[in-house]
Amino acid sequence: MTKLSKILNILLYAILAITLVFAGLFYFGGEEEGTTYVTPVYTETFLNWGVALVIGTAVITLLFEIVRLVLNPKNAVRSLVSIAIIGLVVFIAYSLSDATILNLPGYDGSDNVPSMLILSDTFLYTMYFLFGGAFLAIIYTEVSRMFR
Repeated sequence: MTKLSKILNILLYAILAITLVFAGLFYFGGEEEGTTYVTPVYTETFLNWGVALVIGTAVITLLFEIVRLVLNPKNAVRSLVSIAIIGLVVFIAYSLSDATILNLPGYDGSDNVPSMLILSDTFLYTMYFLFGGAFLAIIYTEVSRMFR
């Protein structure tokens, strides 16, 4: 085991421990009083931790992809094709999104506007496509192993 893999394992366990602490606070930290529905006290903190993890993952992924492009310029075409495919998936998801204002009785927030509805639909459709692609890749891998 190399020194880098030891550091990454420690980092992985630290992130897992922090996530477990936030999950414990979310589920067992109590409820806000005076709300119509059951609302855990640490909902915002839990969501912010999730956002931090997603942003950190995106930054690290982009950083390592740029480093890989600089170190191996011959593989740049493959990386650019991958980026173009992801862009195409997001464009298709954006094209499928709907901006119809929702009828939500009792909701007075500012997020029921066409721009936010399109953004959320785009994220949802993108995740559906990526989940489906991952599922099909797993099935393809397992079926192709049977014929080797």
